[in-house]
Amino acid sequence: MKKSILLVLLYLLIQTIAGSILSLIVSQSPDVNREFAIIIALLVSDVIMTVILIQQGYLSDKRLIHPTTAMSSSWTFIAGISAIFISDTISTMTDFMPNWLESTFTNMEGTQLGVLAIAIVGPILEEMLFRGAITSVLLKTHTPKKAIIYSALIFGIFHINPAQILTAFLLGLLLAWLFYKTHSLIPGILIHILNNSLSVYFSRTYPEANTLADIMGSTPYYICFALAVLLVVTSIWQLNKKKG
Repeated sequence: MKKSILLVLLYLLIQTIAGSILSLIVSQSPDVNREFAIIIALLVSDVIMTVILIQQGYLSDKRLIHPTTAMSSSWTFIAGISAIFISDTISTMTDFMPNWLESTFTNMEGTQLGVLAIAIVGPILEEMLFRGAITSVLLKTHTPKKAIIYSALIFGIFHINPAQILTAFLLGLLLAWLFYKTHSLIPGILIHILNNSLSVYFSRTYPEANTLADIMGSTPYYICFALAVLLVVTSIWQLNKKKG
């Protein structure tokens, strides 16, 4: 557990240092856009952390990037898209939680570089860090159940933003469990990219909508929610047949 927390703290430290340097540049160069500086700081932090993870041997196991079987991939995709839908409902139920980063993400989503950072680069790095490194470390010292829960807790708390912590924790449970069952980062990376990409897409396409229910209408939305729950349960049951 200690090593897992230290990895997260290291990543946060790298982000803080990169952000501080870029903030200093912005303060001395009025022509530099603040949101652009934030995006660059995130991308630089991701690259540095990836290099550290590789150098320290956390990603040395080539099995981490092996493709899963067609059947596993299908059920993984179904579980992922269904979990994303369920997360939207949970976000709606907890919309009273403060969203400290709403304006920051909105501004970042307005640029192609920001979309790249949020939808592609961020998910890949986070999967390497939280599943490839942290979950792997926890699985060596704890039972699978505890390792998955601890990993998800760390992932949820890492997001800091109150509006994201619960949904990040729940999604983290699924991603850590999928990593444990498949021994591959590929499923988690694809689901994570899909989750963030859909969030960016709906935010940019329907800026006035707070949830998918606002877009779909209440009745179709809740029918889809019930279907999503059924599909998640079925997917987990099917994937659980595979020996972990």
